[in-house]
Amino acid sequence: MQTECVEIHEDNSGAVYLTRGGECWALGPVTPDMEGRAASDARGWVEGEWGPNEADGQRPADLDGLDHIATWTADGLVIGHGDTGELVAGAGGAAYLGVGASR
Repeated sequence: MQTECVEIHEDNSGAVYLTRGGECWALGPVTPDMEGRAASDARGWVEGEWGPNEADGQRPADLDGLDHIATWTADGLVIGHGDTGELVAGAGGAAYLGVGASR
């Protein structure tokens, strides 16, 4: 049985995006109220308690040019790291993930 996942992406300006089942949504620049919410947003989307929508300011997007910075499954959040251990996420993505930025 395959576990449902939500991928978290970031663009070069620090805005974050969530993808699930072929849908990609831009959440926008990370504001203080979004810091550390990546896992709870992803879980909420899978469990039907929350979902991105245009009425709340999110918008459909595509993945072109985005960096994959983390993946959430029911087992937790797996945060991407480069070959030397540095975070793949920039400042905006790191804030959304709730970890320190390295680039």
